[in-house]
Amino acid sequence: MPQTGLGLLLRKLREIRNLSSRELGQLAEVDHTYVYRLETGEKQSPSADVLARLLRVLRAQPREVEMAQYMVTNDVNADWVEHVLGTDMTAEMFEMGASMRHRGGARPDMATIEARVRKAFEDDE
Repeated sequence: MPQTGLGLLLRKLREIRNLSSRELGQLAEVDHTYVYRLETGEKQSPSADVLARLLRVLRAQPREVEMAQYMVTNDVNADWVEHVLGTDMTAEMFEMGASMRHRGGARPDMATIEARVRKAFEDDE
């Protein structure tokens, strides 16, 4: 199963905290196999309670919490998630880029999507 955006976000946050999936599961009181399944994309829609417990243990920042909550109900390209984590983009910008539709068969690279999102936000000001 391909990596999901939510799975990638959870894995990255877990790695930043230097926790194993077993440790994260114990601290969040969630079965560690469920954590693994979320990270690998086998499971995709945790309950609000489970997600909140995981994010609390992972000390997720408000932007990351909003991103995770959005991804529970929206399929987001894992490449986009990884790209946004390396920027100062807001959760609102993340959502805009995640929901963009592209003409033609080829999806633009992540930097191009970011540029389009930033342009849209500049135009709103």
